Amino acid sequence: MTRGLRGATALVAVGAFVGVAIAGPRPAAGAEDDRTLRIGTTQEFDSINPNLAFIGSSAEASNLDYDVLVGVGPDGTYVPTGFAESWTRDGTTWTFKIRDGMRWSDGEVADANDVAFTFRYILASRDPRYIGPWAPGGNDQPLPGATHADGRADHPLSLYGDVLGRAAGLRSVQVVDAHTVAMTTANPTTLLLGAQVPILPEHVWSSVPFAAAATDFQREPPVVGSGPFQIVDWQRGSSARFAQNPFYWGGRPYVGEVDFRFFPDPASLAAALERGEIDYARGVAPADVDGLEASPDVDVVQGAASGFTHLAFNTYAQPIDGGGASTPAVRDPRFRAALDYAIDRDAVIAAAVDGHATPATTLVPPASAPFHTEPADPRTFDVTEAEKRLTAAGYVDSDADGTREDLDGRPIDLRLYYPTSHPRYLAAALAIADQWKKVGIGVTPKGLEPDTLEEQLYTPEAGGTADYDAVLWSWAGSPDPDFLLSLLTTSQIGKLSDSSYSDPAYDRLFDAERRAPTVEQRQALVRQMLEMAYKDAPYLILFYDDQLDAHRTDRFGGWPHGSDGATPLFTNGVAGYLGLGAAPAQEPRATASAAAPTAVATASQAVTAPPTTAPAGLALGDTTFILVGSLFAVVALILVLIGSRVRSRKGRAS
Repeated sequence: MTRGLRGATALVAVGAFVGVAIAGPRPAAGAEDDRTLRIGTTQEFDSINPNLAFIGSSAEASNLDYDVLVGVGPDGTYVPTGFAESWTRDGTTWTFKIRDGMRWSDGEVADANDVAFTFRYILASRDPRYIGPWAPGGNDQPLPGATHADGRADHPLSLYGDVLGRAAGLRSVQVVDAHTVAMTTANPTTLLLGAQVPILPEHVWSSVPFAAAATDFQREPPVVGSGPFQIVDWQRGSSARFAQNPFYWGGRPYVGEVDFRFFPDPASLAAALERGEIDYARGVAPADVDGLEASPDVDVVQGAASGFTHLAFNTYAQPIDGGGASTPAVRDPRFRAALDYAIDRDAVIAAAVDGHATPATTLVPPASAPFHTEPADPRTFDVTEAEKRLTAAGYVDSDADGTREDLDGRPIDLRLYYPTSHPRYLAAALAIADQWKKVGIGVTPKGLEPDTLEEQLYTPEAGGTADYDAVLWSWAGSPDPDFLLSLLTTSQIGKLSDSSYSDPAYDRLFDAERRAPTVEQRQALVRQMLEMAYKDAPYLILFYDDQLDAHRTDRFGGWPHGSDGATPLFTNGVAGYLGLGAAPAQEPRATASAAAPTAVATASQAVTAPPTTAPAGLALGDTTFILVGSLFAVVALILVLIGSRVRSRKGRAS
């Protein structure tokens, strides 16, 4: 069995468009160093080759280096923040209009030919040895090693590889002219818009065989891209530097350079922010929040994302020699639902993450606003109700020893495993054990190293024995709910499934939602899936994880904050970088504007973005999108957990 990135990666947008000035005032001569944005993170890049980059920090680097075809806005809508400035669909054919005047960072023209090259490159990537993010098998592709966002290795399985290769069934890519690309899919799906593939420069990559591109090409900077900043230096274990792209189509931002600095742990990250050594800290520990909030020059942002911490029961249907669950009770939906009533989520959140999370219910988090649906009959914390339901289902304490027996008459003592990668899992497991003990269910929590825990969950399909009763861990998704929904499909048993849940009706709904031609049809199907999963309760979702980021306010102004506390950076896109300007005390009364550059800009040149008119958005799944005005300066108020983003960086949470 292999897993997607366990972590808060992927992320979903909420909030509203906010227009901001992309470029700030012209800096004084010699002031370029004062405009270096210094970002601290405990997660170093795994690769700067988009064919191999999986984790959240690498996804952020790719955001800076490359544009995608179609962006995703802060409210879950598709927006023209990439190569395409508009798109339409006729049956199974999508037509994309590519914006004029784009150039690569080396000055070469960027147009429809590069878009077509990139997607054809993906279609040609049929080498079964390739397990990167463009693998056509998508969620069915195995991944090597541990696959968690637990601060070390949070490799995900790619949504867009799966979407292009199986769900949408991308069949052909045709260049109509230099500014028009037509793509035909096997099904009239809308998933193609959310593929989030970074567009590559044909003149650089066309000479690179895919076998090389998927192994060791472009391990070192600089890279050639169309994004606002380009990586020019990477000192392994220490730092990475991104310089302005002088040919960026959106204009020259106020930020002159972006420096990433890698820290060994959250404590040193928070200390560096307090000392002013960095401007932005990604993923501070809950224990450090109070100290940072006490600083007059630091803002802490608590942002939710499309990730959750959950408890998964082992519902594997067949007996397993030498393994399997210790009691058939975990395969009984009545037993599982009854135990949900015995969980005090507020207490679990307080113990695990010092209150920095949101009590959870269903598989698709509220951050995925177009698809989140609360259950029709939610289960609330009620010990009396839990006891009543357990007794009604036949789980009684016949010998009055304080522990209920299963239907075979054996005392129930659930083996609850959790990863040792983060102390929150131990705290949550102990809280659950204490709460279930009060209703007569024994629980023995046990922590395992993530790699070992992976092996413990392996089913016979993956060469294992699934020797556990329940596991407490986390998942992260992306703005599109496809990945999180896939976790409960039969096809994931032996792969990503940590519950081995199987229901043919759920599988049929999953296949149907992928092929739904409109967002309304997808939403209706997803609602049915969420309700089915909630009633069967293979997962008890404990809380929606929060992302704790912090930034200083004394060097830069214009930090985008949403009404729900969205994180300014490490979201979908680069609007957070482009909206930064001088700190408030230094902000001038007016900002000059000019056209996007067509030649290399010098340090003294101030180039700003085109006017920013927010267009009518396209909800995920809508069939047409017409650009209304020119947009790039939107504040990406996307709420994200560690290691996730819209380019389907999804999987295990830290």
